[in-house]
Amino acid sequence: MPAHPAPFPLAAPADPLAAPVSFLAQTARELLERYGSGPLDELSDIVVVVPTRRAVVYLKNELALALPMGSPLWAPRVAAMEDYMVELAGVQVEEPIALQLLLYDILKGIDADLDFDRFVGWAGLLLSDFSNLDQNLAPTRKVFEYLSQAKALERWDLEALPANSRAAAHSFSFWDQLEKVYRELQRRMLATHLAYPGLAYRRAVEKLEKQLADPAAPAPVQHVFVGLGNLSRSEEKLIRLLIGAGRAEVRFDADPFYLDLDSPNRAGQHLRRYFKQWNLPREHMGGGVEWLRGQPRHVRYLGVANPSMQGKLAGQLLAEARRQYPDASVAIVLPDETLLLPVLHGLPPDEVPDYNVTMGLSFQATPLFNLVDLLFEVHLTGIREGSAESGYGVPRYHHLAVTKLLSHPFLRRYQQWLDRQPDQPQYHGVLDQVCREIVRLNAVLLPATELLKLGAHHPLIEALFNTWNNCDDIIAACHTLIDLLKQVYADKQSGIEAEYLYLFYTLIKQLDSAFDCREQRLSVRSFRRFLYEQMARTRLPFSGEPLADVQVMGLLETRALDFDHVIILSCNEGVLPAPKKQQSLFPYDVLTEFKLPTYADAEAITAYNFWRLLQRTQRVDLVHVLPGAEGIKSGERSRFLLQLQNDLLPQNPQLTLEDLAVSVVGPETEVGVDAYEGDLILEKDAEMLAALRGVLERNISPSRLNDFLACSLRFYFSKVARFYENEAVEETLEAGSFGTMVHAALENLMRPFEQDACPLTAADIPNLVKQAAEEVRKALRQEETEKHARPDEGLNHVYGQVAVRLITRYLEGLEEKEGLPLRLFSLEKDLAATVFVDVPESGRLAVRLFGKADRVDQLPDGRLRVVDYKTGLVEANDLNLTGYRNRFTPAEATERLLYEASSSADKVRQLWLYRFMLASTEKRETENTAIVSMRNLDKGLLSADLSFLTSEGQDFVQTSEELVTKIVLRILDPNEPIRKTDDFKKCEHCPYKGICAR
Repeated sequence: MPAHPAPFPLAAPADPLAAPVSFLAQTARELLERYGSGPLDELSDIVVVVPTRRAVVYLKNELALALPMGSPLWAPRVAAMEDYMVELAGVQVEEPIALQLLLYDILKGIDADLDFDRFVGWAGLLLSDFSNLDQNLAPTRKVFEYLSQAKALERWDLEALPANSRAAAHSFSFWDQLEKVYRELQRRMLATHLAYPGLAYRRAVEKLEKQLADPAAPAPVQHVFVGLGNLSRSEEKLIRLLIGAGRAEVRFDADPFYLDLDSPNRAGQHLRRYFKQWNLPREHMGGGVEWLRGQPRHVRYLGVANPSMQGKLAGQLLAEARRQYPDASVAIVLPDETLLLPVLHGLPPDEVPDYNVTMGLSFQATPLFNLVDLLFEVHLTGIREGSAESGYGVPRYHHLAVTKLLSHPFLRRYQQWLDRQPDQPQYHGVLDQVCREIVRLNAVLLPATELLKLGAHHPLIEALFNTWNNCDDIIAACHTLIDLLKQVYADKQSGIEAEYLYLFYTLIKQLDSAFDCREQRLSVRSFRRFLYEQMARTRLPFSGEPLADVQVMGLLETRALDFDHVIILSCNEGVLPAPKKQQSLFPYDVLTEFKLPTYADAEAITAYNFWRLLQRTQRVDLVHVLPGAEGIKSGERSRFLLQLQNDLLPQNPQLTLEDLAVSVVGPETEVGVDAYEGDLILEKDAEMLAALRGVLERNISPSRLNDFLACSLRFYFSKVARFYENEAVEETLEAGSFGTMVHAALENLMRPFEQDACPLTAADIPNLVKQAAEEVRKALRQEETEKHARPDEGLNHVYGQVAVRLITRYLEGLEEKEGLPLRLFSLEKDLAATVFVDVPESGRLAVRLFGKADRVDQLPDGRLRVVDYKTGLVEANDLNLTGYRNRFTPAEATERLLYEASSSADKVRQLWLYRFMLASTEKRETENTAIVSMRNLDKGLLSADLSFLTSEGQDFVQTSEELVTKIVLRILDPNEPIRKTDDFKKCEHCPYKGICAR
């Protein structure tokens, strides 16, 4: 269903000629004027440093556009800041996996007892902290000394520690050895000309310092730093050294709105410091142009009801923009990268045939990652038998993990491909067969050997469920999985899935190469951590025109770029800016003491990128999720939206701000729904009546008749349409299964008395009580069936104990409540009755009633009585349709029996029909059917008083046949359609409520 935001006003569209010149276009012109117009043509000798590789492409294009048509140009060297720092350092940045393994070797040399599985939990953070120290030129000796002393204060109260607390001593020694680890890591890396990112930055600054200090060294080339924002300390020092040597100029893109000294906006906190310390001319800080407060701008706040709507809305906003301003540049900015696929799926192909995606798709956002995650879930849940010391892998897998894995779209697609292979008929439908067998066997935990047997030892099943002991098993399984799946996605229509598989293959190959030469094999958990870290860093690149008018990008990639129209999604707190998280092993006070970056600096960076992006744009759409939406922790608007509304708007009279909520427009009426009654109507036409007659002729139970009276639509779904509930593995006893267990135990206890036709006496009770626990255990575990034995543990064990207690109480109270001896006529007896009904215009119909009696007693006077066990609570007044003190007449009580859909009437109707079927089956006198309520044992047998049916001396069987006839004629009445019940309480536990939209 489309979302319909209000369009931009069409009355006065902005003149494209009046669009502000972009920052990079202006920079390109100034570079040509200053360095490219003189006789020496110095432009090719300078180095221009920009924030991102995307800005490199844009600046080069602007330089070409700024030249007179046909004029040649020796372009300057243009580089992204990160690439340039690594180049200056003269090192190569090492892969994260190799870094962590090198760090482990160093730590292992200091602490021989270091556990690798624990190490991988914090190794990444420690390397990040080392990189952070170097990138910000922190005095590492002082930092590590401060850390060691801070931890020494924590252990000051030695009496509070146990006398032999090796764990505490080990923890404190770690901090004392940290500087040694840091120095050794640097030494080993620099010896091989390798570095982690922060070390490369420190080396670049050190090399420049050495070059400037050496009189014999050549002077550095001229540098122009363009469009940078908040800098690390190493970047600051590099620029400061070059400025001091007269070999650099800096051009920031800033606005007085956040740059003014009295501005409270944190976007300019770092730029104000650079402006003051480096004594920069105002022209190099944006020239004082009031972009934000002095330019006309149209801003819309667009609130959506849930996060998933944002992708569709972005596509509609883009289509609207391309229709109104076909030559304008548009950026869709995604602070939340998980929205990339929804946005790409929502882009309109007609209005936007060409676009560029500058941000790669995270591998963790792909369906293949979900498959890998489910595979690890299978192997890391469940029980490992016979190897308590192993903390990884399980030879018995949990059924939920297995079925989720086998239901994954990648594997389903493989199943479809496999079903088309004529040479492998034995494997057709193999995944469905495994899932069906799991349910049929009620297998909660499945041994690996049994799963392989169920899957006919197909290579896919073996790859998924062979036991993992270490990383070698995982790598082998992943290679097999990739080889099998790539057969399915070999065609051109499955290009993106093939890319997923190729990326996964390269990841596995990298890890295999990294660990192949190591003696120690990784556990499953450790390998998963390494793999997931690699996946988090891996991006699926998109190809496109780099300079297309439509760009889909992250906020960081917008640095130094300008667009006519900006659409920013996820403008909510916790996303823009990101939540306050300290990703560091170092305490917060250490970070602040040595002026290392904290979450406050990250928020300032986000603020600058947000406000700078808005400076030259003419139209802005800020999409946020409204409060109360599912899938987000907070529905609060981003602080930037509040700042724009309460700070910028009053200062810019040319700014138009609209605050809109996006509505979802659906169809006026739904198919098959009565617009007036709001009820799903099924008319009883000839075909429907024939189906109902068939149901009545085959068999119909008292419970199904109750269904018809309670909700005729439910009766239709279950008996006519035959919509059966999906069977599922029952891990913990449900209410119905608990009742079945109690019934089965009582049946087995009393079966000998039925078979031997001997009465149950008081002398038999003690022996029955002793047998109760064992019979409940058998009924609980179901060991005699093909199914897996139900586990007698956890809640099941509790339910079993409750059942034993209930049965014991019932047996011990038999003599007092029912009287002994008790003669059993039959147990679990099939009952049936046939009633011939003359249906108008259809002839005679033989209606067959059937049911199963829990127990039939033979009373001393020869009459028979059905006894029905109920594990729920039943009160005596629930079985009285005549009401308190016979408030209802026999005729009124009969009407209630025929038409009322209450719980009380349902019970009485069931007991009445049981007595009727017993009388019809045995052709003997019967007593009123009785109920034993296991939750009301003190009341003994509870009987429904059916005397109102024979209050005038009528024959019970004949009267019952007449009443059944009335119910049948109502079922076959063409004037009474099948419809939903009006009692919503009856829908709460109905299995069909999803179909009828209740």
